[in-house]
Amino acid sequence: MPTCQNCGYKWTWRETFIKMFTFRNKLKCSSCGEFQYISKQSRNKLSVFTMIPFLIWIPLVSFSMPFQYVLTVELVSFITVFICMPLFYKLSNEEEPLW
Repeated sequence: MPTCQNCGYKWTWRETFIKMFTFRNKLKCSSCGEFQYISKQSRNKLSVFTMIPFLIWIPLVSFSMPFQYVLTVELVSFITVFICMPLFYKLSNEEEPLW
């Protein structure tokens, strides 16, 4: 779980999940009120992690699996990815460029 770099407050899964949908790199700590940024390493991991449902889809379709099976597997994988995403968040005091 992410930890505030200013005050050391460990964010809960629920807080992180809610802040995940703000679609910003700058997140406000609920304890000290300082802004925290999603680290470069964390953004890279999250971008790869979100591709998993799409990568699962390719072999299922290429092997002509039934549509209901593909849909079920895709829904489960999307839900699993969204539930696990807050676990990959790491915070930084300053915004880090991706390059």
